[in-house]
Amino acid sequence: MSTTIPIEMIKESKHILIKSDEAHFPQASVLYSYLLTQHKKVSLYMEKQEHMFAFLPWYDKVRVTEASSAELTIDVSMEIMDLYDFLKSNGVTINKKMATALYAGFLKRYNNFLAKECDGTVFAVLSELIEYKAQYQMCLQEMIYSKPLSLFRLKALAYKKLLLVENARVAKVVLCDEDFESCGAQWSDVKEVANEILKLAHVEEVHIIKSDEKDKILKIVKDI
Repeated sequence: MSTTIPIEMIKESKHILIKSDEAHFPQASVLYSYLLTQHKKVSLYMEKQEHMFAFLPWYDKVRVTEASSAELTIDVSMEIMDLYDFLKSNGVTINKKMATALYAGFLKRYNNFLAKECDGTVFAVLSELIEYKAQYQMCLQEMIYSKPLSLFRLKALAYKKLLLVENARVAKVVLCDEDFESCGAQWSDVKEVANEILKLAHVEEVHIIKSDEKDKILKIVKDI
């Protein structure tokens, strides 16, 4: 597997498998569209489907078993800007589906465009994607404004269990599998919960601990 796009191997392969996770599905969607323009047979594999990006093109093509007949496997765990640069440097025409998936990828990567790394270069790319007919309003609606009930239930649980330590500088929340089962949320949802807890007065770090996975800790630090 490769975290870059092996252009020469793509040319030589007839059947290509794209491997993704939920966080990198925008990249997978873009690459799926690109490979179709190259007249390739494409399979799309994702071990877990959490529906964060179910509105994006090709999500209905996701399978939970890997295609054994694929000649080439591409792992799409790459930066969204790297993928955009690849498309531009290779003269790829960015169509509406690709532009929409790219916009969604930038929206996630740059924390709803609030991250400090979100500079003029990023906004220039976004402007270009809108010119390519990216459905940016749909991305905003699905990723920022539309939230499942399970997320609100997880937030309620997290606030109930929240403990402030080190003069309220650190917020700690301990969760277990039963908590996720009771609210229907996923472990991947806790990052959004942590970012909200960071807005509390004096809090600079959030430690969310999953007690039944060897005390797995997701540590989020305020961007200051």
